[in-house]
Amino acid sequence: MRLFFNILIFTLLSITTNAQTPLESLVNAEKAFARKSAETSTKAAFLSFLADSSIIFRPGPVEGKPFWEAAQDDKDMLTWEPTFADVSAAGDLGYTTGPFEYRAGREDEKPAGTGHFVSVWEKQPDGSWKVMLDLGIGHLAVEKPAFSTSAIPAVSASKGAVSNATPDQEAELFNLEMEFAKAQNKQGLSAYKDWLSEEARLYRPGHAPYIDKNEISELLKATDKQLQFSPYRSFLSDSGDLGYVYGGGVVTILENSRSKSLNYLRIWKKENGRDWKIVLDLVAPRR
Repeated sequence: MRLFFNILIFTLLSITTNAQTPLESLVNAEKAFARKSAETSTKAAFLSFLADSSIIFRPGPVEGKPFWEAAQDDKDMLTWEPTFADVSAAGDLGYTTGPFEYRAGREDEKPAGTGHFVSVWEKQPDGSWKVMLDLGIGHLAVEKPAFSTSAIPAVSASKGAVSNATPDQEAELFNLEMEFAKAQNKQGLSAYKDWLSEEARLYRPGHAPYIDKNEISELLKATDKQLQFSPYRSFLSDSGDLGYVYGGGVVTILENSRSKSLNYLRIWKKENGRDWKIVLDLVAPRR
């Protein structure tokens, strides 16, 4: 009888796990990542959840696994929680974002730093999710928003059919990024207006993510600085509807002509099966 109930419980757990949507499994992976960090260490968490080909920024883009393998065992405390997530139609690529807190010592009462993270995830052959890229911005602590997901469903160009993205599709995304970078380098922040999704999220250091349309509009009116973007690599989902590009560049304060190197992450989404739009744009200075 005990064996029967054990088998029954195992079966029910398997059904529950298999019943998860790609979005739910992605969010659960992010939560498990954060839980690992809180219960063990930042190093152990990153080594457990980074993909072998992952990218982090120290200060520019570097391979994540080798960096953390060489890092000393840490005494700090990094905690975070996802508050927004989205996934491709193929369920193979997604991203999560939310607030984080950093404490120099695990027993410290107050955080030494706060901000927002963005993690890009890719589903592995065994069905697990691994982090392909991790980047964030620092800003003062803000009230944690309620969890939400994309209001615009991912729709592949093939209307539901899922197949591996072709080299031509990969090149299309990178060329699109190059086109946008050239427009922005020439026109300034106003160039964003023609490329942003209705649900765009803009991340800039020192400020909570810009999500409100009016706040974004005001941000794009700024003329005190100039951004120069240089794309490095692009990646595309199998369904060809969600992709990301990371790169470097320079931000110049026009008043005094001071310049600083930057990292950036830009996530693109083909919202109607035709038009690519920017759904997330993160710019952070290299430190």
